[in-house]
Amino acid sequence: MMKKVIALSLFAGGSMLTFSAHAADEGVYARAAIGQSRTTLDTSNTMHATFITGERTRQFGLELGLGYRFNPYLGAEISYVDFGTASYDLTRGSTGETSVMRVHNQGVVTALRGFYPATDRLTLTGRAGAIFVHTSLDRQSASADDAYTGKDQQLHATYGLGIMYQLTEQLHLTADLNWYPRITKTNDNATDTNASMMTVGLQYRF
Repeated sequence: MMKKVIALSLFAGGSMLTFSAHAADEGVYARAAIGQSRTTLDTSNTMHATFITGERTRQFGLELGLGYRFNPYLGAEISYVDFGTASYDLTRGSTGETSVMRVHNQGVVTALRGFYPATDRLTLTGRAGAIFVHTSLDRQSASADDAYTGKDQQLHATYGLGIMYQLTEQLHLTADLNWYPRITKTNDNATDTNASMMTVGLQYRF
């Protein structure tokens, strides 16, 4: 009988410790990360058969955000993302005219984030949501017909995967890879862009 009482006591104590550890994960958190973005341009549907003869798609990227973890497995967050300025050397197939187009995307992401504690310190995460993106375009050319400057705002889906490693009770080291398919989309699908960003950073729970 005494052995059963001891065993039940140990089980109850272990359950309470586990619950307390999980409960400590809940609440408000802040994230800050830097890394590399990649923004690719699709010109396959352009009217003048435009070719990309050179590109600088990889740029410095950053993400700053706030979130709330409802329980050990689910949270919601909002963040600001900047992809830097990608540029492309373009040549019109029909005329041979050349130009340089620069694309700067930045936006606000709202998303749900799932958490899966793989070990005591390592947690796997996944994110799915939407980005409200602001795009600045600047196309410079010797021909006035090819020169263009404009801005646009669109809403598109985003998703990603990540890991978190616990450094202290409140601080985690993070690594994430997020995708932004068709982050900008034209009506004729002529110059759509796709983006992705790989970052490392810190997450702090208040």
